[in-house]
Amino acid sequence: MNRSKWLAAALAVLLLAGCSLAQPEKERQEDRWVGFYVVPSQGYERDFYNNPNLEEYGSFQAETDQFGTLAFPQEVLFAVEDEAGNYIFPGLEKGYSLFVYREYGVGEPDHKGRNYAVGIVSNMGPGEEGPQYKYTDEGVSETASGTVYFGPPPGVTDWDDLTSGIVWTFYNVYQTQEGRIYLNGYGDSVNGAMSKTQTETRKTSQDGKTVQEETVSIAVAIKTVPRLEKLVATQFDENNAILQSDDLNLQNDRPELCCLPETAWVLVEEFTSDSTKRTVYDPPEGEDPVSHEYVLLDEEGLGSMAYLNIYAHQPPSQT
Repeated sequence: MNRSKWLAAALAVLLLAGCSLAQPEKERQEDRWVGFYVVPSQGYERDFYNNPNLEEYGSFQAETDQFGTLAFPQEVLFAVEDEAGNYIFPGLEKGYSLFVYREYGVGEPDHKGRNYAVGIVSNMGPGEEGPQYKYTDEGVSETASGTVYFGPPPGVTDWDDLTSGIVWTFYNVYQTQEGRIYLNGYGDSVNGAMSKTQTETRKTSQDGKTVQEETVSIAVAIKTVPRLEKLVATQFDENNAILQSDDLNLQNDRPELCCLPETAWVLVEEFTSDSTKRTVYDPPEGEDPVSHEYVLLDEEGLGSMAYLNIYAHQPPSQT
């Protein structure tokens, strides 16, 4: 019996037995909620429990009128790190991450005497506010925000976000006390452009008094964008005369532009079917480039952030 059929059978048993309460095991409650893994799909059907990479991790209990307390194994999807150090959820790779995690064994000790450093994982676009980490004697606060973009597939002119068929599932991301990251398959599903903010606070008590509060707050905005058709960078001299204009290759998610010695300013234009966005940059000083952010849509209309690096001269890698 596959996992989805086993789960359906288990739910049927609970319904017939008069299920009144379901809870995870006590030790599972110590795991921290740390953010979201947002996965797009066509329609609301989920296939999480058919993933062959799931591992059994603890169990959940259900109190029934007929059979008393029943225990069922809980299967989760643990993240793994690729060669570049990125967290990947095997079998569910095409998603957008935004979560704040702790790397234990480094940094300053917490109220339990454990040393850790805080990191953020995100392949989303920037949110309204950058990540913030606040630590006081009374508590810890960790916040992050991000943006997911989507739009019309190639050649589609009457596209609408609510009727596109794309559904977004906000899988909850957890971290174990040992530091492992996982999904348990739970999360809300929505369609269309929208925003979601979730905040969870954990309290540590001693002698009946709260001695520490840990708060994690994650905000995700899903926004629509038109399909970018052309990206053009034009260099001007101090008399506003055009020195050079480059139609950049959109297949390269990190194109480079080297300013000419006479360049006084650079105009970057993003052309879509119904509008043009223009941004002006001064040539950067020193070797570090100025980065122009833009959104590329794939064949399904799902967006990813791309960057045009503008150098004051030839990039170091090419000299």
